[in-house]
Amino acid sequence: MSRILFVQATDPAAYPPLIHAGTLMAERGHRVRFLSSPIVGRAMRMPDVPGLEVDSLPERPTHVMSPAHYARYLAAAMRAAHAFRPDIVYASDPLGALPGLVAARMSAAPVVYHEHDSPDSERRLHRAVRLARRAALRRARLVVFPNEGRAREVAAEVPFTAARLRTVWNLPRRSEVSPPAARRTGSLVLYYHGSITPDRLPRTVLDAVLRFPDVRLRVVGYETAGGQGHVAALRNVAESAGRPDALEVHGEVSREALPALMDGATVGLALMPTTSSDINMRHMTGASNKAFDYLSGGLALMVSDLPDWRSMFVAPGLARACDPASVDSIAEAIRDFIGRPDETRAMGERGRLRMLDAWNYDTAFAPVLADLGLD
Repeated sequence: MSRILFVQATDPAAYPPLIHAGTLMAERGHRVRFLSSPIVGRAMRMPDVPGLEVDSLPERPTHVMSPAHYARYLAAAMRAAHAFRPDIVYASDPLGALPGLVAARMSAAPVVYHEHDSPDSERRLHRAVRLARRAALRRARLVVFPNEGRAREVAAEVPFTAARLRTVWNLPRRSEVSPPAARRTGSLVLYYHGSITPDRLPRTVLDAVLRFPDVRLRVVGYETAGGQGHVAALRNVAESAGRPDALEVHGEVSREALPALMDGATVGLALMPTTSSDINMRHMTGASNKAFDYLSGGLALMVSDLPDWRSMFVAPGLARACDPASVDSIAEAIRDFIGRPDETRAMGERGRLRMLDAWNYDTAFAPVLADLGLD
């Protein structure tokens, strides 16, 4: 039995790949401890799994990690290394690099560095964080990215050995894939879950929905700092159009609650801006868990008309593409879904079967477990 310490300088319950990695390890008899820095008002909780522990610091007021909170997290990582004596330290993202490296050094353990979200430029990072990230990329036993293109861009800026790179998409567990859906009848329901921002859920979607009297938009999630007021603005649009029922909004919920909210929906929205200076937005296929979550629920997909999204989802018959900035383009995709209900259902079922067969975290993360001797 090995002991694995997860450090990420945030709340791990908000990161499905961390939840999946930890539970897969715990299910194999290893002892897993997460060092969490939760945020006030967030309702996310880690699953109750034997062998998985969560050591939480006091809640911080916002998602911004202040220097004082970061210092407390670093000190807590040092205490955890001393008390827990991990055999492996699993560090995530630039902020997790420094506490991860320190904890690993104290316990003479190897580091796995998993970068979920990459900075647009190293120059924007605090010098200590920048140096720690560089050290983690160069020294880690394994470096994990959710998208190969993103990994290549980072490697061009901070070279690391390609042999240590593992690309693991942000997939759900096989156990999260829903059983075959009953034949859906009634109006078309577009479904979205995740962080609510104008980029991820543009107003153009609601404007297109309002062109169809029986189409509705269901939204589940939370507003980020850059998206404050977006839900209220969308509600105003629906009310001004005399269709308040066209928009259904739920707050942030646990992953366990998502299948019930997807039930009765028809199409999942995974829309990305067609141009962006953000490295993460440019390389979101595989990194975005939304599309995979929707397919796990048996939903067809509506994706942005981008080459990588077309290749991954449209070409195998799982999605229709549109221009997220164009109301006409989104409306055309909706019209196509409505006009071909059998094909829409077939899209969702093809995706659901693919999730069971290969597109699941159990399969994707197995090589990492094997490399670490945890399989």
